[in-house]
Amino acid sequence: MLISLNEVLSFVIKANNGTVGKAYDLLIDDRSWTSRFLVADTNTWMPMSHKALISPVALDELNIQGEEVLVSISKEQVKAAPSADSETPVSREFEKAYFDYFGYGYYWIGPSVWGDHAYPTALADDDVASKKTRLEEAEEETRHNHLRSIREIMHYGIIATDGAKGHVYDFILDTYTWSLDYIVVDTRDWLPGGKKVLMLPSQFSEISWSSQALMCDLTLEQVRACPEYKPESLNELSYLESVRHSLSQKVTSLT
Repeated sequence: MLISLNEVLSFVIKANNGTVGKAYDLLIDDRSWTSRFLVADTNTWMPMSHKALISPVALDELNIQGEEVLVSISKEQVKAAPSADSETPVSREFEKAYFDYFGYGYYWIGPSVWGDHAYPTALADDDVASKKTRLEEAEEETRHNHLRSIREIMHYGIIATDGAKGHVYDFILDTYTWSLDYIVVDTRDWLPGGKKVLMLPSQFSEISWSSQALMCDLTLEQVRACPEYKPESLNELSYLESVRHSLSQKVTSLT
């Protein structure tokens, strides 16, 4: 199922024994555009605490109607898990400690975005001894991660090949893989009517942190011609087919 990330970042996070807090942020891999950690604001029950990180591996259910993220771990596990300094990037060393604490497989080892799997929760059942052996074999290739805060990227500008127009409005999350399948771009500062369009992450070559912008491989005219974002139709098969067809043509034209 596809859902607006702006919606998810207001959901309540519930552990198996009570409420953890609210979804505050996502840490994404800027190479695969996949969510690696859900950042929970736990101040309602852990005053003066850090923001807690929860891996999608622990996901039980995304309750859209109830606006809840249900996870399989306890509040005590959330509190006792390795914590990251909110002022510095999450390191690979931290991720190893975090995944070892919960006994998860490592997502960064294997051919898929979730190691050997297509979806995150499968990592909960990975063989621990096997994962450590494979980690040693692939240590040099997996030394660094590429995690970025989605709150930082939200509202970044869009720089096309022939000018800077528009900005990031939202991201569309696949609740099965926890990948960001589409980027919603707001063109209201240069197109009448405030049109919002869907674009693929692969249509952006770089995230420029210094310019606070996403560097796009399309012209402004090509961005304008991208399919219009219709949130009410986000999970309608006919709409998604037309979106995929339109965007696949643009990707093909770039190769």
